[in-house]
Amino acid sequence: MRKLIMWNIVTLDGFFEGTKSWDLSFHEAIWCKQLENLSLEQLRTADCLVFGRVTYEGMAAYWANAGDAEGEVAGYMNRIPKLVFSNTLKTAVWNIPG
Repeated sequence: MRKLIMWNIVTLDGFFEGTKSWDLSFHEAIWCKQLENLSLEQLRTADCLVFGRVTYEGMAAYWANAGDAEGEVAGYMNRIPKLVFSNTLKTAVWNIPG
């Protein structure tokens, strides 16, 4: 049996993003080497990433363009296969070999 791990950063008052959609600037306040190491540990053992449509689209927009600035995490985020649950998304092309 595989594990399903939910990984998210949420403020104490329950917010995932800032005042605008996908404003994740507050995430930088908590990002550190320890959190990066945890992320890498989980990504190294992941078979796939699971998203809903809205999260998939936001993550794809960010990580597909992150490149070397985000280092090893970006490499994993762009390489690992994704599963997307949606009734409306017609195609999911993030990291499909071209």
